Amino acid sequence: MPRATIHHPMNHIVLPSQIHGARLLPFLALLGRPLSEGDVTVDFSKLRRVVPAAIVSLAASVHLWERQRRQVHFSGVHECEILGYLQRMDFFKACGVEMQESFQRWESKGRFVPVRMVTQPIDEMGADVAGCLAPGGEDYEHPMSGLFDTIAYVLTEVGNNIRQHSGGVGYAAAQVNRQEGMIKMALADNGMGILKSFQSVEAPWSMSTTHAEAIAKALEPRISCKAGEPNEGVGLTLVGEMVSMMRGWLLVVSGNGVLISRRDGSRTLEELPEGAFYQGTLVAMSFPETAACHYADHLRKAKIKSGLLHPGSGRAILEP
Repeated sequence: MPRATIHHPMNHIVLPSQIHGARLLPFLALLGRPLSEGDVTVDFSKLRRVVPAAIVSLAASVHLWERQRRQVHFSGVHECEILGYLQRMDFFKACGVEMQESFQRWESKGRFVPVRMVTQPIDEMGADVAGCLAPGGEDYEHPMSGLFDTIAYVLTEVGNNIRQHSGGVGYAAAQVNRQEGMIKMALADNGMGILKSFQSVEAPWSMSTTHAEAIAKALEPRISCKAGEPNEGVGLTLVGEMVSMMRGWLLVVSGNGVLISRRDGSRTLEELPEGAFYQGTLVAMSFPETAACHYADHLRKAKIKSGLLHPGSGRAILEP
């Protein structure tokens, strides 16, 4: 006998028309609000614009709800003005939904990276995404080699954190806005979150801190969720420093905590509105394509600023 479907207003999620910029946090609060028992319906009818960060966080949330043995229903899909874009970004495929497409697919290389699950080996995934956003950059002499290396490094470091620490499933997506000259990248998972990952290795300070403070701690040098490994815990630190040097924007959301690093170098800690709790971690960023071409210089300066490299030398500072 089929399972009865239980509907509840709290479980009916109507996506807003615009999910980008300042509208991203209210959207994450919408995903993170408490649900009642039963199935979940996601209504796409009003959606008009969305960024990669929203797409991957929604995909991770859908997977989480299904893991909770809920059925997830998509409504208003054919009324959605950007249905073709969502299909090109493989959002529905990532959620296990096959839909007929009324358009011809063209090569995405150089334009966007459709939603993909974060899987091993991570370095191959990073190189694959970098090759899509910076075609030809795998060749050291190519003009896009610096952009290729930057994207591959960032994806690999954040992807490794998802695979090693989250205990959940992660998704990645990216796109290039050639008109604005900006790269937008995002990775989201539905795992335990940053604070709980620190608590799982019994980091003493983690028992009396907030989710936002745990995010800030994760961006400090040599703060790792791997106990007893002093050289661990530099990946997110260097990613954060590099994005700042590129005058980029960085958003990290985990639990109810929010860290925003702005293009002017300022950094703030906040909480999700309406008491919401985002299950897992979202890391989203955007940065100028031209600045990202200086990969080696940005990485060297990030290591110096983080105390991992002596100024004026190429020698790394090794832990005893």
